[in-house]
Amino acid sequence: MANYAEDQLKQALNAFGHPWELNPGDGAFYGPKIDITIQDALRRNHQCATIQLDFQLPQRFDLGYFDENNEKKRPVMIHRALLGSLERMIAILTENYGGKWPFWLSPRQAVVIPVHEALNEYAIELQKKVRGEISVDDLLVKFRRFQDEYVKDTEKEF
Repeated sequence: MANYAEDQLKQALNAFGHPWELNPGDGAFYGPKIDITIQDALRRNHQCATIQLDFQLPQRFDLGYFDENNEKKRPVMIHRALLGSLERMIAILTENYGGKWPFWLSPRQAVVIPVHEALNEYAIELQKKVRGEISVDDLLVKFRRFQDEYVKDTEKEF
């Protein structure tokens, strides 16, 4: 089964049409895998995404299904990590963008800058709205209002 799966992965990579290389013996103990490496801004290679076929866990958990002939079959589990480890991906992106994240990825999506000192107070209020900040008191009031409405609706049912 593992050889068949490895052959299927090779066919898929050939159909992909981009260069790839086989790393004999690099497969995980539970089955063959595809590792995708990328280059950072300094031209260093990093293994990021991985797609792995797992023959061990379905056997360990005694997983099965019945095929169209009502015969019990063992499934193959597919593990995928599209970004690899999150820490590694963040490090690569940070290096690649030199710490200047693109807008779509930036943790700071908007900045409120007052153009006159008289607008400072308004800018602070606007900044709170943009950030979605809410005071604990406001949160408690909203929670109490929701709770009161819920209790009233529940009392009507009985």
